[in-house]
Amino acid sequence: MNTSQLSNNDYFILKHKNINVADIIIKNGDITDVINIYEPEHLPYKYVDDKTKNITLLNSWVEHRGIPFSREDYDAIMEEFKVSSSKELTVLSYGLNLTDHYWLCEKNNEKKWEDVNFLDNNFSARIGKIMPELAEKYQDFINPDLSSNGRLKKYWIINNGKRELCKAGSGDLKQEPFNEFIASQIADRLSIDHVNYELKKHNNEIYCKCGCMIDKNVEFVNAFSVYLEGEKTGDKYNDYLNACSKMGINNAREEVDKMIVLDYLIRNTDRHVGNFGILRNSETLKWEKIAPVFDNGNSLWHNAQGVQFINSNSKSECRSFTGENEKNILLVGGTPWLDKNKLKGIDKIITDAFILNRNIEHERVDKIVSEFQKRVNNLDIVLERNRVIENRQTQSIERKGKSW
Repeated sequence: MNTSQLSNNDYFILKHKNINVADIIIKNGDITDVINIYEPEHLPYKYVDDKTKNITLLNSWVEHRGIPFSREDYDAIMEEFKVSSSKELTVLSYGLNLTDHYWLCEKNNEKKWEDVNFLDNNFSARIGKIMPELAEKYQDFINPDLSSNGRLKKYWIINNGKRELCKAGSGDLKQEPFNEFIASQIADRLSIDHVNYELKKHNNEIYCKCGCMIDKNVEFVNAFSVYLEGEKTGDKYNDYLNACSKMGINNAREEVDKMIVLDYLIRNTDRHVGNFGILRNSETLKWEKIAPVFDNGNSLWHNAQGVQFINSNSKSECRSFTGENEKNILLVGGTPWLDKNKLKGIDKIITDAFILNRNIEHERVDKIVSEFQKRVNNLDIVLERNRVIENRQTQSIERKGKSW
C-alpha cells in the first residue's frame, strides 16, 4: 500500500490468516470504531463484551506492533515514509509481521493471507541495509522491518529462502549482538530451548542474526496475552503458569524456570511481557509449547558505564514476574535439568566473542567473565535455599492435612 492510499477514514478487516475477525475503522493510524466482531476467539487479545474496551485494546495492539519511539532510527524511518507515527506505518504495511498471522485488509480488497504474508512472499530490503547482497530486492512497500518491535536497529532479510532477523548494537559499546550470541551458547549448553543467534561481520561492523521462530502453522503469543487467559491473584509467576496449564502446556514451570535461570546468569535487564510467551497453532488455536527463549541482548552489564559498575551482586531489573532477576530466581523449583558442569569453558567463549568487538577493552571483558562466573557459583546457593523453603512448605501443608 502506498502512503497516498491511506485516507483519513478507512474501513478494514482484521484478519487471522484468512479468517475475518473484525470490521474496524482506522483514521490516521488510530482505530476509531469496531463495527463487527465475527470471531472473538481469534482476536489478538481475550475478548471483552465492551465496545470501548475493544477499541482501546485494538489500539494498544496496533501501537505495540510497530516501531517504538525509542528505536535509534525512528525519526529517519518516519521521514523516509512521510508519516507521523509508527501506527501509520503498521497500517500501511497491512499490519503484517514475522511474529504472528494477523493482518489488516482493506474492506473491498480480495487479497488472501497466501498473497501477502512474509513467510510465503518476498519482501523489500529497502530498510534492511546491513547485508543488502543477501536480501531479496523487491520494490513493494510492505516490509517486516516496519513491524519489528524493540529499540535496536534491526532488519529482516531473505537468505537462501530463510527469513533471518539481523540486529545491530547501540551506544559506544555496541555490546548487544555479542550478548545475544553468548546467551545462545549458554542456553545451548544447558539444554534450554532458545532461538539460536550467530555473529556476522559486514563492512567492519558485527551484528547478530537469528532465524524466524514461527512458520505457516504456528505463531507467537506474548506473555501479556497469556496472562489474559488466566485468573489474576497478584502472583504473576503462578498466574502465568496456571494460564499455561489451563491451556494444555503441562511442562510450563520447568520451561519458564529455565528462562529465569538464564536471565539470572546473564543478568538480563529486558525480560518483559512482550518477549516471552507461547507458540500456538493459529487455525486450531491450540497452545503447542512455551516459546523458545529469545531477545537476550540487554545483559552482561551492557550499559555499565565503567568496569567499577560490573558487579555480580548488583541488582538487575526484570519485568517478567517480580521486578528483579535476583527475586525471580527465588521462584525456581526443582532443577534436575541443570548441570553446571556443562558451563565449563564458557569463559573462553565469552572472551573470544567480546574480543571481536573493537569497542570493548580487555579490562571490561575480563571483569564481565569473572563476575559472570560468580553468578554461576552463587546459583547453587540460591537454588538450595529454594529447595529448603519448598520442602518446609510441603511439610507444613501435609501436617495441616493430617490435622484435619
